[in-house]
Amino acid sequence: MQELLLTLLQAVIAAAVPILTAFAARFLHAKAEHAKIAAENDTAERYITEIADAVTSAVLHTAQTYADGLKASGTFTLDNQREALNKSVTQARALLTADASRFLEAAYGDVTKFLTAKVEAEVKQVKLLQ
Repeated sequence: MQELLLTLLQAVIAAAVPILTAFAARFLHAKAEHAKIAAENDTAERYITEIADAVTSAVLHTAQTYADGLKASGTFTLDNQREALNKSVTQARALLTADASRFLEAAYGDVTKFLTAKVEAEVKQVKLLQ
């Protein structure tokens, strides 16, 4: 009787081990995928924050060093507005790390077009707050 139980127990264990191993492998694979996605999301979030900070800093810098003086003297023309936009885009691009620039290029394509749109939106926000 004991020999029969021992043989039965060995058969059950022999059948259960591959099933448990496959389950553990799928579980570990799912956990690894989740960790990979979480890391990618954290990286993207970090770049998005960096980009937003660069645009805000560039707009405020251009206002402080260029546009405000022209506005005060009443000489802020359409050409000056274009120049202020170009200065802000150039400044924002300079503030970005190489990794953030590559992220932008991969996500949106033309970095200059993206930054131009973001700078214009930020200028509008600044104007609304004044």
